[in-house]
Amino acid sequence: MTAGCVHREVGRYCPDCGKDLLPEPFDRRTVVDELVGNWWEKGVLQTLGGLFLRPGVLIRRYIESDRDILVKAVPYIAVALALNYALRARFLPGSTTTNLSVIEMLQNEPLVIPLLSAAISALVLHFIFYRGGTAGLFGTIVMRLYILAQATLLVVFADLLMELFLANRGIGRNLARLTVGIGYTIFAVRQFYAGEGRGAWIRAVAAVICGELALILLVFMPAAMIEGAGLLD
Repeated sequence: MTAGCVHREVGRYCPDCGKDLLPEPFDRRTVVDELVGNWWEKGVLQTLGGLFLRPGVLIRRYIESDRDILVKAVPYIAVALALNYALRARFLPGSTTTNLSVIEMLQNEPLVIPLLSAAISALVLHFIFYRGGTAGLFGTIVMRLYILAQATLLVVFADLLMELFLANRGIGRNLARLTVGIGYTIFAVRQFYAGEGRGAWIRAVAAVICGELALILLVFMPAAMIEGAGLLD
């Protein structure tokens, strides 16, 4: 198919470039076919499995040399968040609610908090713990988006497993969710920087924890202060 083709309408297909001039109308089957064509055939299973086993290695390769080994970062995190909210709404009602109306407002735009989280964490990683990293700031943001998407999926599936065996949603369960998410993030960050000789576990632990603290200080604490001051009333 050529971009400059004027598409002569002689039957269903253009005789010059082969473009389908009478595509099927959108219905459930069309949507499913689109999903299969754009995700399953373009490596979503490889992305899921690869980011579980070798996240740092694959993300580094994606950034530096091969853009075909992973599903693109923003669509991937969008689908991960949509799946997270869908599963929680169906099987874990109330697990996404918060007492802060500011955060509730931000959650109505599902990508806002994840993008803020990825950007803040990337700033901490790039300018404090891994200064001068070869991935650059925007490469670091891409890395954090992938890790955040995968961590979101791991946490929701861990929560669903705990729902089967633990009726109580107490502090122990919250700590287990936190451990899964942060533990995976540390593992992925350590692996991502290992090729530069900067992948020590202590540095990775400190970098991830400081990134989470920065998110709390820059987003959640101001939200709590705004809520406490009644500025939204």
